[in-house]
Amino acid sequence: MGVDLNAGKSGKGATPDINVTPLVDVVLVLLIIFMVVIPNVQDGKSIELFKTKVAKAADSEEPDKTIITIDAKEHYFVADQEVSRAELLSALDAAAAAEPGLPVLIRGDVSVPYRVVREVFREAQQRGVVGVKLAVGRQKQGFDE
Repeated sequence: MGVDLNAGKSGKGATPDINVTPLVDVVLVLLIIFMVVIPNVQDGKSIELFKTKVAKAADSEEPDKTIITIDAKEHYFVADQEVSRAELLSALDAAAAAEPGLPVLIRGDVSVPYRVVREVFREAQQRGVVGVKLAVGRQKQGFDE
């Protein structure tokens, strides 16, 4: 903190001069940290999602949902727990029986053939799950568009 002593000669007394540089430095560092961390936060196992030009943002008021993830090696995950295909189907049965209106979110890695994701989607619908959704990422705007 600095003090302007010239102001004292005019009769107003000393005026403090606050150094805001450390505050600005801290705020900028926090801003950079949040800019790097927030886009990488995902539910469940980390995968690269299919990209679309138009993607609807997830509803924050949506009730808890069952999240099924299919990674690049075609391993299945319910929440963060790896399961076999048979265990996945029984988890879909349990989700449909527990709360029929509870949505199921299917997240497939971009390198997985779409037929695999489509089969899980079809199995969920056949088991009576009403709210089946596919998770996609938003394609970034390029210079050519």
